[in-house]
Amino acid sequence: MTTSPYCPDVRYHWWELRNYICPSEGFVESIHNESGKYLKTRDDNRTDLNCSYYVVERKTDFENRLLYHQEIEMLDRRSFEMEVHGDIVRAVCFNGSDFYNGVHFFVKKPSVKRRRRQGLPKLQSATSPDSLSVLILGLDSVSHLHFLRAMVHTYAFLQNLPHVEFMGFSRVGSSSFESMIPLLTGWNSQEIKDFCLDSKRGLDRCPFLWKMFQNAGYETAFGEDNIDMGLFTLDKPGFEHQPTDYYLRPALLEMWQQTRKKIRHGAYCNEEDTYATVLLNFLYKQLPLHERHRFFSFLWWTQGIHAVFQYGRVLDKPFLEMFQKLMARGILNNTLILFVSNYGLKDGDSNTFSATNQAQMEVSQPLAIISYPEWLEERYPLAVKNLKMNSRRLVTAYDLHATLLDMPHLAALEDQEIRLRSQQLESPLLKEDLPRGISLFLPIPEQRDCSMAHIPAEYCMCHKPSSIPFKDINVVRAARFIILQINKLVASNHPPCQLLSLDRVLAAELWHRSLDQHQSEIRLQVQTLPGLGQFEGVVRFTDYTFALNGPIRRLNEDANESSYCIQNILIEKYCFCR
Repeated sequence: MTTSPYCPDVRYHWWELRNYICPSEGFVESIHNESGKYLKTRDDNRTDLNCSYYVVERKTDFENRLLYHQEIEMLDRRSFEMEVHGDIVRAVCFNGSDFYNGVHFFVKKPSVKRRRRQGLPKLQSATSPDSLSVLILGLDSVSHLHFLRAMVHTYAFLQNLPHVEFMGFSRVGSSSFESMIPLLTGWNSQEIKDFCLDSKRGLDRCPFLWKMFQNAGYETAFGEDNIDMGLFTLDKPGFEHQPTDYYLRPALLEMWQQTRKKIRHGAYCNEEDTYATVLLNFLYKQLPLHERHRFFSFLWWTQGIHAVFQYGRVLDKPFLEMFQKLMARGILNNTLILFVSNYGLKDGDSNTFSATNQAQMEVSQPLAIISYPEWLEERYPLAVKNLKMNSRRLVTAYDLHATLLDMPHLAALEDQEIRLRSQQLESPLLKEDLPRGISLFLPIPEQRDCSMAHIPAEYCMCHKPSSIPFKDINVVRAARFIILQINKLVASNHPPCQLLSLDRVLAAELWHRSLDQHQSEIRLQVQTLPGLGQFEGVVRFTDYTFALNGPIRRLNEDANESSYCIQNILIEKYCFCR
């Protein structure tokens, strides 16, 4: 694999993006201080203005509720300053035609009474010596090498902080949901579907990290910079109740439905701010509160960077400024920061970087960097020594999950505790059955391979696939097994869903485990009848038995528009309606 960020494949596609700035200059600004929440106009030469505002609140993850609408009393027909009573406000101004239509949002401290009703403890102090705050900065479709080439100023800043880069961090899923759910829950996507995903209650019952941190006395926050590709709302039902103390989606939904303006490179604006900037502002609005209390925050950027190779350069300066603000406020002194991605760039057409050999090698090696306060190594030398050693070991999102579980209780990082936990990990009983997730403050065993780490064969960089004839008996058996599993999924909705049969095998690859000759895997792409649906799955053979390794993915669009005959998002992509 090429280890240079600037190989020939890169240089051919490397140029600076232009015209990614929002066209508005921002006529209205929001202010939040101890005296209240306000909207006010910036200096402007316009006259004869008429303005109004709309206050909304979250109803569901897909709909907001209008609380009230009011005309704004103008000063000299050209400006205003007014107090608002709501957390999400849309302001509209016109002087003959609309010229401003923007959403503003505010964050407020979690209610003490509400925490008490929920049985949650008091918020921990931000300077508690027994814990660390956690800030997860997620970048969609960014490999480790691409982070080095695209965000050079941010990376240079990180070089001046205590940090560890995980060169052996491996992708574990085909989609963002499948890749990130192990980090956030410790489960895989199939376990989420089987044990806690509910078509009515959504993902509320799932064991997300923010629940554990809430129970440890942390403020919690979740935000992303998109609506149409949401981690938990793209082909998923989202959450019935607001999942975290601070939740950006309702405000962003109002922007998406009422004010969005598309600019180039797959990005959108809310007046003067791109959605990426909106997400940064979401963090900045919380900083006065984070200075006082422990917090867990998960932020996820997708727009632009998801599919445009050069877009990381657009985010570089804003991220550098973010780190500078965190340092100036002293938040870096009490916070573990995880910079992470789901996989490398994989979307794009044949003329883009994603089609090159270099991109194919990077796609299974996403970004993972942990930055920590300098005092952590002084207080817990053995734990941090292991963290650094693991930079060259095979690690996954499951391990990151296990690592973050240590943050509310730093006593688990004491040298004596680390030695005890390491001995348990080295037990002969565990050599062939290691935990799926291992805290990176413990030594990851050198003998760990992709199977032990629960890395699907198609994402394993430790070995390469070999071709296998489509008519091979094991390919045929595996193809029929995939169809059987699909039919089991739709059986409860048959009819109207039709049971499927195999039309033909489209692709097949054989994967062997490096340390186990009794086990192999076949990755298949099959086409089914009726409807010519195309699906991909991995079937694991162990001697004479076989099982699915991961979920079955749909590859092509559903021309049958199955959702018209069933209302079950868990199976509708497998359903061909009568």
